[in-house]
Amino acid sequence: MRKLFGILLFSLSTIICFGQESIEVVYNQDYSVKLNGVSVNNETTYQEIVEALGEPEIYKEHPTGKINYRYPDLGLVFHTVNGKLLTLAFNFNWDGDKNFPNKTFEGVLKIGETVINKVTRESIINELVSFEIKCIMPGMCMNNPKEIKNPILLGFKDDLITQLAIEFH
Repeated sequence: MRKLFGILLFSLSTIICFGQESIEVVYNQDYSVKLNGVSVNNETTYQEIVEALGEPEIYKEHPTGKINYRYPDLGLVFHTVNGKLLTLAFNFNWDGDKNFPNKTFEGVLKIGETVINKVTRESIINELVSFEIKCIMPGMCMNNPKEIKNPILLGFKDDLITQLAIEFH
């Protein structure tokens, strides 16, 4: 019995310490963003992202203070400037863009109540009218960064979503 209890305790400890919690990102109607139920914005720090998702790898450091981080196994990247969140971006169908890991985002991403995943087609934009997302050219749709506090950009290739990025202003 003590052996069984020890095995269960070890298993539970391993899950708590090393298990990646499921990731959920919601882009809300008011253009705010929640990551696992917690609001993120341009004041969100690098450390807060690490607390939510774990330690990323540095992909690129710029002399301007911008740093590109990525989670290759999660299909997720983020950028900071001077330690504050600038961009949160997700790969769905890798198109060769080396700024993204080639793995599909592991988690749930919603624009309002609409789930975005690797089978999302460009016609999804018709369901997102209330978010003021428009296709400015074939394969690139976004809302206006001059009018929206946290604009979103969706990239498509061959009618399938490739990447999605949210900028924090």
